Amino acid sequence: MPPLKPPLLQTENPLSPSDSFTSTEFSGTPGDSSTMADPLVNALERVHLGSNNEADNWVDDILDLQRPRKRIKQDQEELKRLLEEKYLTPSTSFSPEWLNKLQQRWEAPTDFTNLFKIAPTQTRTITRFTREGLEGRVTGYKEVTVPANSATAKNSTSFLRKPANRADFVRGAAGFFPFAPGGLEGVEAAAALEEQAIQAHIGNGAVENKNKLERVINFSGEGGLLSVPPGFDRGLDFEKNKKSELDNEEAEEVENVLEQDPEDALAPNGSAEGAANGTADPGDASDDDEGDDIDSLLPIEFPALEPHGILAASSAKRGGREWAHMVDVKREITNFRELVPDMAREWPFELDTFQKEAVYHLENGDSVFVAAHTSAGKTVVAEYAIALAAKHMTKAIYTSPIKALSNQKFRDFRQIFDEVGILTGDVQISPEASCLIMTTEILRSMLYRGADLIRDVEFVIFDEVHYVNDLERGVVWEEVIIMLPAHVTLILLSATVPNTYEFASWVGRTKRKDIYVISTPKRPVPLEHYLWAEKGIYKIVDSEKKFLEKGYKDANDVLTGRDKARMAQPAENNTRGGGNGRGRGQNQRGGQQRGGGQRGGGGQRGVAQQRGRGGPARASHNPGHMGRGGRPGGRTSAAQDKTLWVHLVQYLKKENLLPACIFVFSKKRCEENADALSNQDFCTANEKSAIHMIIEKSIARLKPEDRVLPQIIRLRDLLGRGIAVHHGGLLPIVKEVVEMLFAQTLVKVLFATETFAMGLNLPTRTVVFSGYRKHDGHSFRNLLPGEYTQMAGRAGRRGLDTVGSVIIVAPGGEAPPVADLRQMIQGEPSKLRSQFRLTYNMILNLLRVEALKIEEMIKRSFSEHATQQLLPEHEKAVKVSEADLAKIKRDSCDICDVDMDACHQASQDYKQLTLDLHLGLLNTPVGRRMFGSKRLIVYNRDGIRTPGILLRDGITKGTAPTVHVLELRTQRDQRDSTDLLPNLPDFRQKFTKLPQAKKHIAWKVLQIPLHDVEYLTKTVVKGIIPEVFQGGDGAQKAKEELFAMCKSWSNDEWNEMDFSKVHDMQLRDILAKRVEQAAIAQKAVCLDCPQFIKHFAMCHDQWLIQENITQLRQLMSDQNLQLLPDYEQRIQVLKDLDFVDDSSRVQLKGKVACEIHSADELVLTELILDNVLAAYEPAEIVALLSAFVFQEKTDTVPNLTGNLEKGMKTIIEISEKVNERQTYHQVILSSDDSNDFVSRPRFGLMEVVYEWARGMSFKNITDLTDVLEGTIVRVITRLDETCREVKNAARLIGDPELFTKMQTCQEMIKRDITAVASLYM
Repeated sequence: MPPLKPPLLQTENPLSPSDSFTSTEFSGTPGDSSTMADPLVNALERVHLGSNNEADNWVDDILDLQRPRKRIKQDQEELKRLLEEKYLTPSTSFSPEWLNKLQQRWEAPTDFTNLFKIAPTQTRTITRFTREGLEGRVTGYKEVTVPANSATAKNSTSFLRKPANRADFVRGAAGFFPFAPGGLEGVEAAAALEEQAIQAHIGNGAVENKNKLERVINFSGEGGLLSVPPGFDRGLDFEKNKKSELDNEEAEEVENVLEQDPEDALAPNGSAEGAANGTADPGDASDDDEGDDIDSLLPIEFPALEPHGILAASSAKRGGREWAHMVDVKREITNFRELVPDMAREWPFELDTFQKEAVYHLENGDSVFVAAHTSAGKTVVAEYAIALAAKHMTKAIYTSPIKALSNQKFRDFRQIFDEVGILTGDVQISPEASCLIMTTEILRSMLYRGADLIRDVEFVIFDEVHYVNDLERGVVWEEVIIMLPAHVTLILLSATVPNTYEFASWVGRTKRKDIYVISTPKRPVPLEHYLWAEKGIYKIVDSEKKFLEKGYKDANDVLTGRDKARMAQPAENNTRGGGNGRGRGQNQRGGQQRGGGQRGGGGQRGVAQQRGRGGPARASHNPGHMGRGGRPGGRTSAAQDKTLWVHLVQYLKKENLLPACIFVFSKKRCEENADALSNQDFCTANEKSAIHMIIEKSIARLKPEDRVLPQIIRLRDLLGRGIAVHHGGLLPIVKEVVEMLFAQTLVKVLFATETFAMGLNLPTRTVVFSGYRKHDGHSFRNLLPGEYTQMAGRAGRRGLDTVGSVIIVAPGGEAPPVADLRQMIQGEPSKLRSQFRLTYNMILNLLRVEALKIEEMIKRSFSEHATQQLLPEHEKAVKVSEADLAKIKRDSCDICDVDMDACHQASQDYKQLTLDLHLGLLNTPVGRRMFGSKRLIVYNRDGIRTPGILLRDGITKGTAPTVHVLELRTQRDQRDSTDLLPNLPDFRQKFTKLPQAKKHIAWKVLQIPLHDVEYLTKTVVKGIIPEVFQGGDGAQKAKEELFAMCKSWSNDEWNEMDFSKVHDMQLRDILAKRVEQAAIAQKAVCLDCPQFIKHFAMCHDQWLIQENITQLRQLMSDQNLQLLPDYEQRIQVLKDLDFVDDSSRVQLKGKVACEIHSADELVLTELILDNVLAAYEPAEIVALLSAFVFQEKTDTVPNLTGNLEKGMKTIIEISEKVNERQTYHQVILSSDDSNDFVSRPRFGLMEVVYEWARGMSFKNITDLTDVLEGTIVRVITRLDETCREVKNAARLIGDPELFTKMQTCQEMIKRDITAVASLYM
């Protein structure tokens, strides 16, 4: 409220209580006296001046006004405080005009040396607020580590690095580092990498005591971390780190073992001699069972357990933790809904137990490996993971082995999920989707190129994991599994394989995460297996997988029965099987008249001959053996097949067994068999109409001239009758039409090659095998159980059929052998085996990144799994052995201390050289004769030196070669110290005597391992063999002979044989070394010691433990890796060709090679960097590059221009240069083993590609070659991929001309039928 301005007015002039009145209120009327006017005017003027700014409502507040209080006497303290506050407290603000007066500048000399000092590192932690709720309410704070700002995709493998630009989000870029693979992180990883260096610097014992952190950071000594901050009297004590419970348990276990003194385990007399004498059986070593567990790991001080070669895996408790867990699917999960109350996706049917288990473990964040039969419902697990990723707002990647399967899954998943994308070499549809489908190769490329998309991935689903067995591409699966980061959960889906646990424990150990193995042998639709014989089928295996002998016998009788009537013809005896009554000819099977005599045969093979089938058996069959049909692989001719397929298909139709998929093991045969049914029709009018509509709709995306390609016209005819073929030679669009029609059961009879069974989820009523043998690129062989199961598994549609039928057509009119059938149908499928191998691309990609060591990659491969699994066990064994070594007390002796160790080492070397000599002798004719029968030999049996006589010439071959001997019994059950001595003349007098009484002479016949033979004597005995076995006088004389020999080891009979007749250079070398070692041992001073034998035994015990430790360390070191030599050889090749420098740093060539995945990276890189491509036009470049992607057989010789001929020669020259280096360093044995451009027909499609790039129509280019249309399209698609890689390489080396040329190349070849989008998209 405003104060009342003039206080005078309030008292003197009540009419104007405030100067807030307006002038109008005081204006006088005309009748007022003038005497009053003057003071009033003055007053009004005064009032009026202040009235403008005041509010009109002053009167309302007047009641609230208070009168001034009476004066209160102020307190002294209070006054003092106020004064201090007013005059003595510094001002919080500063007067600006004083500021300039107060600033003073002092001149200081510039110290430039300060610039050379590194600034202190910036803090690695900051405080971040934690917020909650939509409004972002701050609920607390935490300290978080921040990366140094310099971490980018070009220099760091950390997830904390800056994201790269948007363009590289999906595929990454060439120079990017991959993200750190899981199972390789942090201090653990650094410790592993520093291990070797540390062992070189520090004594072995010291390392053992340090924990992992101390291996990386030096906490003490010079240059170590300061533990006391400056100005403090005490600091952190790093020594008192708490041991984990596991460490404590392990330490206790080792301590318990060590508490038993070695002396306790010795013989009662306590001496080392007693030890050697009294320990024949390792079991005697320790009475208590707990000791056994550790003792069985290693030989401690028992000479009999001398290490021979590589130590086998022990049966003791495994040292490491188990990462894989088998799930029992027989046990129902009754409380599934409680465990997973809020499922990410629901199905209209009740899930099987194995599916529930998988869902439960996925919800828990664990990896799973599901092995189940085809159509058992593995896809449910994949779908759940995708739904879970969508729920968590992360990504799931679904990888498949083949592009066709990727496309099919894309269509299937798109019908279920909102967001589905696909990445292939050339197609990229919605990469931002939560479910991404791609081939394994694309995922590998993304991982190596450090794509940021990987940050968002929660699940990776590997379908058809049994593809790991694929010789060519299996390595990709292993690479991807190893390279995936730690946050990714793996879902492995596979057909049933026997070693699921082994594979899963490899994955778990590699990724350091738990993985649950869910394996179900149950097949939702059981299968019945039949043999086709004479227009009927005979069941040989029922739905319970029981083999029915009767069915097999009936089928065999029918197949072979007809020829019994013709037994009169002697020629029949030579043919296996003969005619089978279907008029297929009698004894001319496989002869000149390959058609048979009566039905559909004879000389009327015109149709087939016109199609190139006539004449002699095909060349491709020559490597195979002559099978049961008189033709290789037990196959029949096309004409014989013609009637067979007509009968078979009619039978299937009559028995309501259609639709059927007939597996044929050659593309050509597929086509011929379909032609055989030229007069058959399986479709109703409605079905024909539906088929016509689908075909029309599908080929509408082709150009008009491509719609009349011969393959498409032929297919229309076949499909219109419900028949189809499916093989690699078909155009992709044609294949897809066939798959779609088959899925809708509009195709009733499908002739397909094996690829149809690879994952394409197209079940059918019946599966038919046209044979049981196939050519695998090298020779003919029976189908493997895994291959048979994969194909047979297509039979039986869940929900439609109660049982699936599998029919085997016996080729050549004779039933396959029972053993073959049993093995194929009931045999165990092939195990998952590692196909891991090093490729130059992999090596160069890993060399780019310092944090990733190739050795680590090899260690983590499936092939090294068994060895790496034993590491914790070996570590424990080393600790025990080292402690034992410390406890061994050797008696001090003035004589022996001089050279006992040298004498002992020479003795051991002598023994080893003798063994090498024996093995070498067996490889030479002279040497083999030395192992003649009746020769007297000395060998070591259970540690006891034993004489024997060879009963047979030579050795029995096998994994461990043996010799057949008549053993002279030594009458000793326990070895003694003399058995450790070498078989040298000066030591022989110290040997324990042989039986000295005639009654003790006894013998026994047995096989002795060759490596136990100590030496061959010069003596060939007479009158002992075979007399000793015949009884009577002969045996008595023989016994006397033996007794005479046993009198003394010093007899001449025991001298070693003369090896002067051996002239082999290597063996002479061994003999010379033996003489050298024998001299050292026999000249030793210690031989004069009265207690030599006892001291020798003590020395031997010590040596045994040291040897054992050395072997264990060798097993634990990187030098034990199988692929390490191959790696070193390949690095040499890369150095010679300048892909890497002498210190293995990747050079420009190497960076270019990292870009190339689809072709031979070395040859193509050389081609690019030699600037060969600059001289050619785009069309010519594409033609030359076709040699890198085409590898099939072709009989047509391409008609090339002069320029292309020149380019071809250049490629061959470069290839030979690369091969020369590879052969020199033994990466390959000969150029045949490589991607050679000479020994393999690589240039067969050059003309085709050249003309295609120049614009010739597809119809016309097919006339230039005998290569099938599908193969041409596949080569052009792969060529597009290669062009893209060369284009990226051009960008990398900064060659704009090549870059634009490659762009033109891509535009030229990706057109018309080769660029048509998949029907699944």
